[in-house]
Amino acid sequence: MVKWFGIDKLNGTVTLEVTKTELTNLMNSVDNMADKQKRTLLENLPSDEVDRRKLDDYEALKEGLRKVIEMLD
Repeated sequence: MVKWFGIDKLNGTVTLEVTKTELTNLMNSVDNMADKQKRTLLENLPSDEVDRRKLDDYEALKEGLRKVIEMLD
């Protein structure tokens, strides 16, 4: 179960506690969202900047989660 420890409204950040399994599930969900966004981009060529930026955001989030999971191993 996800627990939150703090919210910093000024900086727009939240501190969470999750298990490795929950983190892996979250990363898999982000990976699926990135795959769906890739399909959307390919189906709607030429793609617009907003859609490309969304894909970049998903990929960056996925990479960040992957690094955190690696630190747990």
